[in-house]
Amino acid sequence: TYLMGAEIIDCRFDGQRGLDMGSGTGVLAMLAVLRGAERMDAVDIDDWAYRNASENIADNGMADRIRPLLGDRRAIEGKRYDFILANINRNALHSGGMLFLSGILETDVDAVTDRAQQFGFERLRTRTRSGWAVVRFKKK
Repeated sequence: TYLMGAEIIDCRFDGQRGLDMGSGTGVLAMLAVLRGAERMDAVDIDDWAYRNASENIADNGMADRIRPLLGDRRAIEGKRYDFILANINRNALHSGGMLFLSGILETDVDAVTDRAQQFGFERLRTRTRSGWAVVRFKKK
């Protein structure tokens, strides 16, 4: 979460709609709203995470901009986003949208990038810390 948060802080999402897939506490969705996102869907399969994110979002006055959802990929079926904070189905992202991948070993960045390029993504940036990486891609 630290690396992803650091990457999000460097971005502006003014007026964009985003997805935080595997949202956990909802902190990244909230950070994206603070960086200008108009709307966020925050999806998690874990009931506790969903309830916790719902509380955190409400407590921070963001319930009008972040919609917590309990479920898996079916919770967002047919929806499209300007950016995604997770590793999910590549077809959910608009052309030109950004994909942020975290929890990647630094030694695996090139392999992940090679695979992402096969699916029409361009690597924009990589941040590393203590052997871990977050990578930002753009869908062509």
